[in-house]
Amino acid sequence: MLTVDVRCRVEPELKEEATAILKASGLDVSTAIRLFLRSVVDTGGMPMTMPRPNPTTLAAIRDAKAGKTSRTTLADF
Repeated sequence: MLTVDVRCRVEPELKEEATAILKASGLDVSTAIRLFLRSVVDTGGMPMTMPRPNPTTLAAIRDAKAGKTSRTTLADF
């Protein structure tokens, strides 16, 4: 079967933790991604329920993408 490469950038800690969990289940990262993509195709969408962000979170995401960010700490609240 012909295959293609899929690239995904993630935080090193996330990859390490996921790799360890998958290994304990007998899977590697490539197989897990393949299973996820197959599930997306089979279900015609996300194979899990995704939480909907609230309007404040959506506005913050839009601002961050536009480069309009400011650092907020817990002390600001």
